[in-house]
Amino acid sequence: MSQKGDVEVGSSLPAQWRSRGLWVEGLVALVVVVGLYGFIPYNFGFESKARSVFDMLKRFWTDPSTTDWHHGMIVPLISVGLILHRWKDLQKVVIRPCVWGAPLVGLALATFWAGYKIDITIVGFLSLQLMIGGLLLWFLGWEMMKELAFPYAFLMFAYPFYFLDTIVAFPLRALMCQLSHGFLNLLGIDNLRVGTALVSAPDYARGLKQGERFALDIATPCSGIRSLFALMMVSALYAHLTLAKSWQKWTLFLLSPALAVAGNFVRMLMLTFGTMILGNTVAIGTEENPATFHLAAGFVVFVVALGGMVGVGWILQGGCQRTWKTWTTPVGQGKGGLQ
Repeated sequence: MSQKGDVEVGSSLPAQWRSRGLWVEGLVALVVVVGLYGFIPYNFGFESKARSVFDMLKRFWTDPSTTDWHHGMIVPLISVGLILHRWKDLQKVVIRPCVWGAPLVGLALATFWAGYKIDITIVGFLSLQLMIGGLLLWFLGWEMMKELAFPYAFLMFAYPFYFLDTIVAFPLRALMCQLSHGFLNLLGIDNLRVGTALVSAPDYARGLKQGERFALDIATPCSGIRSLFALMMVSALYAHLTLAKSWQKWTLFLLSPALAVAGNFVRMLMLTFGTMILGNTVAIGTEENPATFHLAAGFVVFVVALGGMVGVGWILQGGCQRTWKTWTTPVGQGKGGLQ
């Protein structure tokens, strides 16, 4: 670790940040991280070609077949931006290197080796997260680590937890189908559930067969899985920047899956009514060439979910209470009584 006698650099920085030893240590750590995670072949993943951890991240962030995880490419930039936003305050935090970071670095190396041996990419991502945390704790200490807790934790949204697709997607499909089925029946639009598909009920009086008015298969993309992780990321960031209390932040974040479901529920209703009014070709299109209406419905998911996120944040900050007081306060009565 750096010593008191090290030559200092950067006269505009506080003394603790001007230690040449600290900057040398940081440079060495950067070289190790880039070398370990950027150049060592780690997992076969795409195209049966061994790729480094960073290369695998890049593929998940950019490959057309992995659009669920494209939001991850902006996560590191947001974390860095959060740090720069508080840079003046962070300069005042006392740096006390903590030796407990060394075992965490060791655990990251062991995790890297284990993931390499069993050829599972997600273990490499976990190793990278542990390595970053261990180095921060080792070089900068607990006080700084606490100040950087959110930007560090936010990095988790950069990693593609692709195994959740199979765990979460089917329950979401079933939930979306059940919600749409029940709501349409309440509106008097008879429909049937066929697995995870929603089809119109037969109407023999009008000569309509089952599924002739509409037939929607709630595939994995329509289940909400594509919007779920991106919305969780946005809600975490929004809660951190706009809400003051921890319970408010956690409440909004934990409600983000429900907001994703609400957005996709509105999307399903749009597609159902669109099919009934415009026809399947105009409203849905084909799997290879989805209709413009179908694509537009996908954007509605985010409009509804983000609007709900802002609304929940407003309620958590006492917006309903303030509005109620405004409505119930007699006209002309201010804080000091009648004027």
